[in-house]
Amino acid sequence: MSKNKDMELEKLRLCYHFEDGVNFRDRIIQLDNEITEDSFSLFDAALSEMERGSKKTVTVRINSPGGSVYDALAIIGRISSSPCRIITEGYGHVMSAATLLLASGRKRRISKYCVFMAHQMTYHVMGSHGDTKEEVEQVERQERQWCDWMAELCNKDADFWYNSTYKRNLYLTAEQCLEYGIVDEIF
Repeated sequence: MSKNKDMELEKLRLCYHFEDGVNFRDRIIQLDNEITEDSFSLFDAALSEMERGSKKTVTVRINSPGGSVYDALAIIGRISSSPCRIITEGYGHVMSAATLLLASGRKRRISKYCVFMAHQMTYHVMGSHGDTKEEVEQVERQERQWCDWMAELCNKDADFWYNSTYKRNLYLTAEQCLEYGIVDEIF
């Protein structure tokens, strides 16, 4: 390979690393903003590229206030379908839609300085009574499903998650995340 081509590849690698939070060399993907459709697109593209190169471990570093539940679920689906071993790590804050992301890794770690927060879903609905009622029913189903998924991934049952997040925000320390089985270790 020519020296100019090497330099161009290095520029591209650094661009992904600093602008998009993807470090191909060390196999790290950062999710450090609100979770959106763009988050899934970038995550999927980065993970696909890493999978093409190797089936080695990929680390997903999460520092997110949450965001779109459906886009978080898309990322979780992508994590679970990957042939790579996925390590999820929580830093700073892992909140709302990002909580299930942290719990979905094959190995899950959390910084002792991280705050975990789960809560009932929020939504804004306008429209006819029928449309509004349908949306409320879907959100209620989605909340129950989130509780079921957390129960599958952790050592607390679905009723615990529902009762803990239904009327208030549930803030957990790193130690509580370890105790509840959300993570495997604190660092």
